[in-house]
Amino acid sequence: MKIVSIAISKKKGTRKVQVDEASLIQDYGLEGDAHAGPWHRQVSFLASESIEKAKKNGLDVTFGD
Repeated sequence: MKIVSIAISKKKGTRKVQVDEASLIQDYGLEGDAHAGPWHRQVSFLASESIEKAKKNGLDVTFGD
């Protein structure tokens, strides 16, 4: 797996912002991300093929959305 983008949001329900680097904390998630914490999904991975498929279906999306 190759990571091509890292994105975080300060508040849940808002658009994520791409960052150049981030600290991954074990059993917590990405430092500074609203979705980090002691629960089942702290980090999400999305295949670039999924983004390309969404674009082909007319959605205006990019890495981090």
